[in-house]
Amino acid sequence: MFENTFVTMPVIEKKHLHAIREAYTNPVIGITGNLGKTTTLTMIEAILASRGKVLRHHNGSGDVRNNLRTLKKLSMEYDYALFELDYLRGKHFVDLFHLIRPNIGIVTNLGDAHLNYLDRMLKVALEKTSLLKYLEQDGIAILNKDDELSFNIAKSLNTRQIIFFGLNQHADFFACDIEQAGPLGMQFRLNKKFQLQLPIYSIQDLYNFLAAVACVFHLGFTLDEIVEILQTRFTMPPGRGRVMRIGSHYVIDESYIGTPRSLSKAARVLTTFAPYSEQLVLIVGDMADTGINVEQQHLNMGYFLSALPIDVLITVGEYAKFIGQGFNMIKSDKKLMFSVNTVNEVVRVLEQNLQENSTVAVKGLGNVAMHRILSYLKKRNETS
Repeated sequence: MFENTFVTMPVIEKKHLHAIREAYTNPVIGITGNLGKTTTLTMIEAILASRGKVLRHHNGSGDVRNNLRTLKKLSMEYDYALFELDYLRGKHFVDLFHLIRPNIGIVTNLGDAHLNYLDRMLKVALEKTSLLKYLEQDGIAILNKDDELSFNIAKSLNTRQIIFFGLNQHADFFACDIEQAGPLGMQFRLNKKFQLQLPIYSIQDLYNFLAAVACVFHLGFTLDEIVEILQTRFTMPPGRGRVMRIGSHYVIDESYIGTPRSLSKAARVLTTFAPYSEQLVLIVGDMADTGINVEQQHLNMGYFLSALPIDVLITVGEYAKFIGQGFNMIKSDKKLMFSVNTVNEVVRVLEQNLQENSTVAVKGLGNVAMHRILSYLKKRNETS
């Protein structure tokens, strides 16, 4: 496995990687956390690209393979370098930090994503925040002030240069007067000064925005510049909450891997489209990161979804069917639930049950399934 690279890597290659990093004197930004890493980096990249060339891998996975590939490309040809580091995708998380040594370290959140592993939660949190131990001298740590675990860990850091973001108005960068506007995104005020409307659709993505602002502001961008760039040049990355309009339908692409927390986020975003839709449809696959009691976690999620104004739930997969069972615990003649095994079956359910002026959210099915569903909706629109 490639994850064993750090064990088998020749000493000469390790020295070569260290030399590459040592020769690079421009800003290096590293990000970790439970949710929002890819979206936050996409925002940061959109802003930094207005001034220079940005090095970043683009397939949305912060594993060992991608980070080493990116590190090998590092050169002064690039004005900025971005690294996404995902603890759950490799056994050599700390080794990566030691090689990359960011100037700016961002932890999006730690929170409750590991509550299924209560005995491991603090250990995992400490592993994630080890990113901050390898900051370059005088490096900047950017942390979520509203995330209790992140905020408390900040007290143990060596660096005193800590920037906080959040909804707490004591944070360095905060949002207030927040209004969700369905397909129009979110409206809010930044630090009580700037009135914004951005194509973001959840509180989590608002936190991502604030983390990105904290980062690029430190790199010399003014708030006016940041606001202008994100309002005109930014769209949510594929699979992480991008919203599309196909005919009379809105489609929310949350097709990236589903976890309990990210599925909850996707479902809540879907409900904000209720005033703009005749029907809300959620298509969901098996969840990851559910702990040892996988079936019960899926059942619990279905029960949570049953309380939301979702009209049609379609589950896809062996464990996702338990989401459907949980959804049916609260009986309603107005709600429909279908458990299927293939995307072709999903399309058949949509053919028979999808109304006009609907919003369809797809969570955790991956790019191929998302493409198939979009193709069906486009064809349906062309023939209607």
